[in-house]
Amino acid sequence: MSKFIIVDDSPFIHKQLKTFLEKHGHVVLGVASDGEEGVSLYKECRPEIMTLDITMPNKNGRDCLKEIIDFDPNVKCIIVSAVQDEEMIVECLGLGAMSFIHKPLKFRDENYCSEFLNSISEALEDE
Repeated sequence: MSKFIIVDDSPFIHKQLKTFLEKHGHVVLGVASDGEEGVSLYKECRPEIMTLDITMPNKNGRDCLKEIIDFDPNVKCIIVSAVQDEEMIVECLGLGAMSFIHKPLKFRDENYCSEFLNSISEALEDE
């Protein structure tokens, strides 16, 4: 069981991720709707791992990740985004994100679920 926060501007994605994570034995400590809230929530909750969208209002995922890394260089982060900009993806991975999961979320697809769960396991093993 791991403790998560979810940072995404879509309430629908919050619900999907929360349901999926809890189904697989994880605890969701909270959700944030933009990068500014994400930074505050991370500092408040100190989760073991977080999911982070890239395209959000007020502060995008890249800037949110940078600020969280300044606060906690050991952050475990999985980017969950529909962004197609490869430079942005590579930059986020270079900053310290552990993996990138493409939206739309396909939790009815067994392979997709396995990939997502493997990303979580790998991020948590890297301690």
